[in-house]
Amino acid sequence: MAATNDAAAGKKLIVVLGATGNQGGSVARRFAQDPRYRVRAVTRDPTSAKAQELAKLGMELATADFEDVESLKAVFAGANVIFSNTQYWEAFFRPDCRADAAAKGISCREYAYIVERRQSKNIADAAAAVVDTLDDNGFLVSTLSHAGKSSGGRFKDLYHFDGKAEIFPDYVNDTYPALAAKMSCIHTGYFTISHHILPGSYFRKHEDGTFEMRFPCKPTTRVPHLDVNHDAGPFVYAVSQMPPGKAYMASSGDYRTFPEWIGAWGKLTGMPTRYTEVEVEDLQNEAHDEMLGLEVAIMLRYSDDPGYDGGMELLKAEDLRKAGIDCPMLTLEESLARQDWTAVINKPVWNAPGVPKGA
Repeated sequence: MAATNDAAAGKKLIVVLGATGNQGGSVARRFAQDPRYRVRAVTRDPTSAKAQELAKLGMELATADFEDVESLKAVFAGANVIFSNTQYWEAFFRPDCRADAAAKGISCREYAYIVERRQSKNIADAAAAVVDTLDDNGFLVSTLSHAGKSSGGRFKDLYHFDGKAEIFPDYVNDTYPALAAKMSCIHTGYFTISHHILPGSYFRKHEDGTFEMRFPCKPTTRVPHLDVNHDAGPFVYAVSQMPPGKAYMASSGDYRTFPEWIGAWGKLTGMPTRYTEVEVEDLQNEAHDEMLGLEVAIMLRYSDDPGYDGGMELLKAEDLRKAGIDCPMLTLEESLARQDWTAVINKPVWNAPGVPKGA
């Protein structure tokens, strides 16, 4: 009933995919603050606690299967704006997907790429079916650079980058010119919460109390960082006010090196820190999941050259502000200060008996 009343009131409809996830949840919440919009939050489980929180904020809950174009068309019906973000890591980690990958004789990394690429294509096909109702800048897509193309073929298997880029923008540009004319591509920086998936590489605790960050990335390489839960929404909201056809990097402040990252964390917590550049094989072998370690390690080395952004000229928050659009973003230090570091500080020494690999 609320959605019907909102439509009658002339509110614009934004459809947010992955609305209970990090990016989608932030985007849904930001648009819900604007009384000119009604939000259709797409989730697989509308009964989940996260979905119910969105419902309490007045959002319409909807379900769709990313493997089913028709179900996506149904949730896109009447949309003025679509926010698309896809999920590589679900198919990467799911035990049934890993079993299927093994049966097919491919790695879980490549398997997840195939799934994400297929689902991204379905999203594009479904969005093209409703292109006439979309605003001029109504197709907002979360994506990343194409590592293979950007590196001149040196990085052939950075799967969670290429699976996105091959659809957003490549497939859309090649297949649906009308949809491409309404598309904005939003690249996202390194999430400041990503230490949760590789705690041992971010924070190797030594007996003297020092915390060591160990990445295959030069200490001078500057990369974008993003507080995804806090800043993705405001950034996408700001992009929606721009003309279409542009590409952006969502980043919390200036690009920063990883030694600056761990140094900022040390200053915040009072813990001694150091940064060590390691090889790709080191991160892979030290991670609790070697395939995860390899995928992340390749990304980190790619960040050295041609760069995390693939050497592309991407608009940033400062460019949005120069265009007169409000775009509040946290600094790296502010993002780190929002997190509870008690468990990290109190973790055992990395090589103590009984400590799991990669912890």
